[in-house]
Amino acid sequence: MLGDSIFVEKLVQHCEVDHPTQASLAACCKEILQRFKFDCVFVAYSTSPEVPPTALGYEGKEEIMDTCLYRLGAEERVALSHVPIKFFSDMTGKPVFNKSGSLRIQKPNSGIFLAYFRAKHDFILLGCAHQDSRAYEQELLTDLTNIWKSWQETLRETVHKILKTGKIEAPQTTTMAVESPEPETKIHEKTELLFSDEAFTRPVAKGPAPAIIPKAIEKTVEPKRPVLLVDEVTRLFNRDYFEECIAIEVERAKRYSRNVSLLFLSVTFLNQGSTPQNENFIATQVAEILSKSLRRVDIICRLDKNKYGIILPDTANNTYGIIAKRVFRFYKQIMGENPPVFLNISASTYPKHAGNHLLLFENAEKLLLQAQEVGPNKAVLPE
Repeated sequence: MLGDSIFVEKLVQHCEVDHPTQASLAACCKEILQRFKFDCVFVAYSTSPEVPPTALGYEGKEEIMDTCLYRLGAEERVALSHVPIKFFSDMTGKPVFNKSGSLRIQKPNSGIFLAYFRAKHDFILLGCAHQDSRAYEQELLTDLTNIWKSWQETLRETVHKILKTGKIEAPQTTTMAVESPEPETKIHEKTELLFSDEAFTRPVAKGPAPAIIPKAIEKTVEPKRPVLLVDEVTRLFNRDYFEECIAIEVERAKRYSRNVSLLFLSVTFLNQGSTPQNENFIATQVAEILSKSLRRVDIICRLDKNKYGIILPDTANNTYGIIAKRVFRFYKQIMGENPPVFLNISASTYPKHAGNHLLLFENAEKLLLQAQEVGPNKAVLPE
């Protein structure tokens, strides 16, 4: 269409300056935002879909861009590398702490995403999003697709010119407020023992293990929020962050009728006389295993020296086997043929197995004890 051709020419003009900068990309984003009435438009880049992209230019609300980059995990980005366009009518944000120590969560929004992918070279992402949840008409998707096809090569050249200068600034983000969760009381007890990469096993017919719920989770009032929210060794989030986030993610799942899953992983040393230095090295390897096995949207926390908790937003129980296989596969790759530790995994899902975050934690804790009793590198996962 003539209108699309004229619009693409505007985008090309912003790109084909002598020395393009991030401001050049921001100008392109502004053109798209104004024409199609989005709340945020951004361009992001990485070398492949598996690598989280960095925003190079944007126009509009930064918190929406942050939510979009958070929501698009590796699986969604890989899917984008095979299809011309992808959209989400309801995307929700992650819990984050702001500078004052308050926990916030981005409001739900919607977005349309297009990607340019050249294997082993480029993954360029164009994101167009709204602050609220909404459906998108086919006419809008078609218009954006046509514009993207005509503009993406010029955009790729511009991105590479900007990257060569080395002057890349990461945009700052802001956050939105969230309400406190209301507990429920519901639990399903039916479980099934799943497998590591090698073998299937069946559940052990035993009575229920005693519930182990951390004292910090039982507290309803906390006078002061902790200052440190990451583990010093692994740089993963710590227990304090985990205890705040699990309640918020369950509340978010409840509000929008979604699933949220909790996965526990324990690390057991074969040599009980290991040194603190060796323990720290193993902890960094485990952090690498989890980072490679999980999506960017997943919240990975080190709960204590040998235990990790992973919050899986928008994840149902039918994906547990895939996640466990992936963890054990990277465990072998990173730790070698004779690893000094073995792993055990358990999981639970809201609302299928638990009606609130306390019961979700209790379920996963019970199943982790069962997995440890079964043997090395086994996972007990509910069906």
